Amino acid sequence: MYEYRCQTCGKQFEQLRRMSEADSGLVCPTCASVEIERLLSGFAAHGCGSGGGGRFR
Repeated sequence: MYEYRCQTCGKQFEQLRRMSEADSGLVCPTCASVEIERLLSGFAAHGCGSGGGGRFR
């Protein structure tokens, strides 16, 4: 899952894409612009939650 922002209208959206196709063939779902930038994913900065000590349960 990747997050993108349209540089034309400013709309942010997500798309499930293969890593090899992450930046190819993107079109804004709001204005149909192809001026799209990939955003840094917010989930990568979060931990496992409280009390888990970094381990999966």
